[in-house]
Amino acid sequence: MNWTFKIGICLTVGFCSLVIGSNSFAAEPVFPAYSGFVNDYAGVLNAAEKTKLEGLCRDLEAKTSAEMAIAIVSAVAPLDSKTYAVKLFEKWRIGKKGKDNGLLILLAMDEKRIEIEVGYGLEGSINDAKAGAILDKYVVPYFKQGQFGEGLYNGAVALADEIAKTAGQELGGQYKPAAGQKDDSGLNDMLITIAVILIAVFSIFFSGLMAGIVGAIIGGLFGAFIWGPVGGIIGALMGFVVSYLRFFNGNWGSWGGGMFSGGDFGGGGDG
Repeated sequence: MNWTFKIGICLTVGFCSLVIGSNSFAAEPVFPAYSGFVNDYAGVLNAAEKTKLEGLCRDLEAKTSAEMAIAIVSAVAPLDSKTYAVKLFEKWRIGKKGKDNGLLILLAMDEKRIEIEVGYGLEGSINDAKAGAILDKYVVPYFKQGQFGEGLYNGAVALADEIAKTAGQELGGQYKPAAGQKDDSGLNDMLITIAVILIAVFSIFFSGLMAGIVGAIIGGLFGAFIWGPVGGIIGALMGFVVSYLRFFNGNWGSWGGGMFSGGDFGGGGDG
């Protein structure tokens, strides 16, 4: 191997390393500086919501020494929300030294994701299952309605309450979450599917106007149960039209295939 060839290899390897290193560096986002318990970099919270959250975090730290930080960012790209939360947690060094009792709530607006990152010292209070249950009950239903401040506050109170109880403490009486809401999107999808199947089955045994009436009754009952009076009316009309048209169409299978093939009822979504 001559010297010219060796130099060529070294230059090639060096250039590739420089390119890869530059790309890796460029891909790393600039993390915001810690500015207190509540860090709203996306302008989501109003003054009252931020004050409530800061008071909650101070009360939790005073009674348990645990540190809870809240970060709201516009986006986490090019990272995913979980990786961003882990790196931000490490950068901010949330939690007391030697106790590792920090907790980070990260809300990424563009990605529509919320993450909870917990230090080892709090895993006895907040495990993955408990964190997920709190998000499902106290946070996600509010987020779906665009009430981000309310959802964050309710979730933060529920998390702080778990930490306080584990430490044998109680939060101040003013820190109480609103009643939890159950996310029924998956259940609603299942009920809609059942309604469609029932309309399909019953329309086989009835014809003409009677098929439309039976379809209207089934659609109205399920619609009212899921969405209330207005849903009942819409469900009844849809049930009548589908059942009545089926009688003239003479081929239910084509309706069923078209209705389900688009994936309208597939999965409960990611919140």
